[in-house]
Amino acid sequence: MSKQRPAFVRYLYCLAGIAFLVYSTYIVFILVMHIWHHAPHGEAHADSLSKEDRLYQEMLKGVDAQNAGLAYKDIGEIHKLYDFHKNEAKAVTDSKNLCVSCHGDVPHDKKKEIRAFLNMHAYFMACETCHIKSETPGDHRYVWYNKVTGDEKSSIDTGFFLEDTPYKLMPLNRGGEEPRVFDTGAMVKYVGEFKSKVGEMVPAAKSASLKVIHRPMSSLENSVKCNECHNSNINEAYLPLREIGYNDRRMAQIVGNEVAGMIDRYKEFYIPSFLKPSEEK
Repeated sequence: MSKQRPAFVRYLYCLAGIAFLVYSTYIVFILVMHIWHHAPHGEAHADSLSKEDRLYQEMLKGVDAQNAGLAYKDIGEIHKLYDFHKNEAKAVTDSKNLCVSCHGDVPHDKKKEIRAFLNMHAYFMACETCHIKSETPGDHRYVWYNKVTGDEKSSIDTGFFLEDTPYKLMPLNRGGEEPRVFDTGAMVKYVGEFKSKVGEMVPAAKSASLKVIHRPMSSLENSVKCNECHNSNINEAYLPLREIGYNDRRMAQIVGNEVAGMIDRYKEFYIPSFLKPSEEK
C-alpha cells in the first residue's frame, strides 16, 4: 500500500503549480506583445518610441497646452498628429499667400466648436476670399492659384478636392490697374520690412503697422458668412460657383440640404458638455 503525502505538502505543490502557471502566462504575454508590436517592455518604452509614435500617443491623451493654438499653425504638423496609418504623403503648404506667411496654414483657433470647419475652407480658399468682401457684386473675379508655384487658373477640376489639392481660390479686382486685392507689390514690401523689424519695434509702432496691414480686411462682422455661399438659391450665392469651375452636381451639394439646411435651421448648436472640446491649461 503506497504512502500518501501529508496534506500540507499537497497544498504546497498546488500553490507552486498555480504560481508557475501565473508566471508562465505573464512571460508569454510579454513575449507576445514584444514580438507583435516590436516594442520594448517596461519603463523604457516611452523613450524608445519614434517621433511619429510619440505624436500619436499625444493625440490619444490630448494635445499638450504648450503645443496647442498658435504652435500648430503648420498644417504639416497637424497631418502628423492625426495620421493614424503613418501615411508618408506630405501636406501641400501654401508658400505664396501673404496672409499665410504670418498666420500659417491653420489660422482659425478661437472658436473650438467650428474652427475645424473654418480651417477646412482655409485649405482651399485664400484668406482674402472671405475676409476681403466685395462691396458690390461683380467687383471681384476669382482665380485658382497653385500654393507651390503660384501659377493661376480660371477654373480647375474639382476632383482635386478629393485629394491633397495644391490649389486655392483667390479674389482679384475685376477692373482697375491693380488686379491684386491685398498682396500688392507695396503691401508685400511693407509686410516684409515689418517682419524683419518687428522684434525691435515698440508696442505703439507695432500696433500701428498691424492696422496698416489689416486695413484692407473687412471686419469680422462684415466678412463672408457661411450662408452667403451655402445658399439654397444658387443665383444668390456670394461666389460665382459656375464661373470658378464647379459643375452642376458639385453646386447642388454646396447648396443642398446637407449644408444649407443645417446653416438655416440651426443657428445655435447645443453640444453635450462631455463632447465639448477642451484644452489643458
